[in-house]
Amino acid sequence: MSETETIARNLSGELARHRKTQAALAKELGMSEKTVSERLGGKGSFNTEQLEKTAAMLGMSLYQLMIKLLQPIDGIKQIKP
Repeated sequence: MSETETIARNLSGELARHRKTQAALAKELGMSEKTVSERLGGKGSFNTEQLEKTAAMLGMSLYQLMIKLLQPIDGIKQIKP
């Protein structure tokens, strides 16, 4: 999985965790819901300014958001009893 795809998937997860919709993100970023949906699907990427606005919307700093977004999803292992 590419870094862009990892960021997109993790950002989708963070939006869900904060109970924010793609529509809310689109409004915050001043872009269409379709464009946000495509970017969250791994097509294209968000620029630094967009990620800063996203972080503010989620109540965190850009640094805090990037730490969460860059963690590989595959790095989380399922714990078996």
